[in-house]
Amino acid sequence: MEVTFWGTRGSIPVSGPRYVEFGGNTPCLQITLESTTDTVIFDSGSGIRELGVRLIQTKAMHSRCVHLFLTHAHWDHIQGFPFFAPAFLPDFRLNIRCTKEAKSILERQMQTPFFPVSLEMMSAARTFQQLLADDVVAIGEATVRHIPLPHPQESTAFRVDEHGKSIVFATDTEHAPDHINESLKELARDADVLVYDAQYTTEEYCAGKQGWGHSTFAEAVKLAQAANIKKLVLYSHDPGHDDEMLRKIEAAAQEYWPDVVAARDGMRIKL
Repeated sequence: MEVTFWGTRGSIPVSGPRYVEFGGNTPCLQITLESTTDTVIFDSGSGIRELGVRLIQTKAMHSRCVHLFLTHAHWDHIQGFPFFAPAFLPDFRLNIRCTKEAKSILERQMQTPFFPVSLEMMSAARTFQQLLADDVVAIGEATVRHIPLPHPQESTAFRVDEHGKSIVFATDTEHAPDHINESLKELARDADVLVYDAQYTTEEYCAGKQGWGHSTFAEAVKLAQAANIKKLVLYSHDPGHDDEMLRKIEAAAQEYWPDVVAARDGMRIKL
């Protein structure tokens, strides 16, 4: 199993020379499985546009069946979907899953006057599944489980397990002031990789970001320790954090956890 980061930024895309190292695309992860050539994607922020181009370039190498899981419907997690080129090709198939009504959400963002092309004009075959609390999705020999996360209008954490390897994607979540999220700790227990929302520094969070739905690298380390994960990936970078700032955050986290990295657009991790 391998994870590729196509977008790692929270809230809004950014660009310019101060963001070259870590990138500026909003959330999108690709999971490459060993047991199938289907493509698994988490979130459709602006990073999904480039991923779509790559999938078309390499379509002879995979099944052209795409499993898209959405953590929630906030703009930065769905804004790239109208630009996902495989959705316009009839030889692709999209299975879109979310704990919310994804079809209605994606239709609305592509309606006039917000976008010139409607969802119905996409030529790929599409299915939509609204995930229930205990649903487990099987893809090849992999399983995908999920739990709700505390965030305005609620977000979702996902765990993918295949052949004894596991990755947990937990972005857009806020920590409690006095305890670890026990449900998330159990979902992440013994995972090989935990991708966790670390949008703010502790100082920023305490200076007025409470209730905004995001967490810190310090809380990420606490969760990693409690859940006994192997590799921690800091994610959902604040648009105000440039390369210099993110290098400092990464270095600070590495003082407390042996294997931690701040996510970068284009980064790959082989499990």
